[in-house]
Amino acid sequence: MGFEPRDGNIALGGMPWLARMIDKARAKADGTIGDYIYPCPRDQELLKKLGLTADEFMEIVLNSRDDQEIVEKVKAGRGN
Repeated sequence: MGFEPRDGNIALGGMPWLARMIDKARAKADGTIGDYIYPCPRDQELLKKLGLTADEFMEIVLNSRDDQEIVEKVKAGRGN
């Protein structure tokens, strides 16, 4: 079946869509995203709320051990 991101209703750190966006960013980085799009318009909407670009979010994802670390970095602002 291939890659399928988590459901967009699953909330991480109280943020719906974040888990799905993390999955898509990881899949794009490793070349397994298939027909999914990162960043799609819904991703861009969340990124705008977070004050991050798609590239900045990708860097956070690639430089984090797990979902919890990503949540902490996103909540801290721009991964710093």
